[in-house]
Amino acid sequence: MKKLLLFVFVLTGFTAFSQTVKEQADEFFKQGEAHLYKKEYKKAAESFTKVIDLDKGDANAYAFRGQAYHYMEKFTEAMADYDKALELEPNYAEVYHLRGIVKGELEDSKGACVDWEKAYELGLTEVLELLEKFCNK
Repeated sequence: MKKLLLFVFVLTGFTAFSQTVKEQADEFFKQGEAHLYKKEYKKAAESFTKVIDLDKGDANAYAFRGQAYHYMEKFTEAMADYDKALELEPNYAEVYHLRGIVKGELEDSKGACVDWEKAYELGLTEVLELLEKFCNK
């Protein structure tokens, strides 16, 4: 009986700890969004990094940190984060759109068009203008 109670106690404590970590990650994510909105891109990247430190599987955190890096013109870092977000969530249309923009910035027009086509296939119709303007579609 003591072993069962100990197990229940440990399990309950672990669940509470997990919720605390999730709550921390959520708070850092909200901070990151606020920093992005205020164009405080370095602070935004730092906040999203804290989310990633707590949850390496959060595709949104990689996507948003990628945006912060993009705005800071750290294109290599932005690409790495967009790649990771897509590895975690392969049908993340908005990230294909954003990665396409970075590829365009890096003068990889073919790669940009491939990403925008994928975003369009996934239902992100706002990329149609980019496809028509830059990809002869």
